Amino acid sequence: MVLTISNQEFQEMRMAAMDGDKDEALRLIKVFIKRLEQQKQQGMKSHL
Repeated sequence: MVLTISNQEFQEMRMAAMDGDKDEALRLIKVFIKRLEQQKQQGMKSHL
């Protein structure tokens, strides 16, 4: 799987890592997981 992130998302990740903001880091991970799951579902539908 490949996850493409925007420049803004990259900056948010970097800020969360630098600040040690665990809540923000977890929020970003959840957003990325949801996006990957959606991509996976779309990929499965297109092969049917």
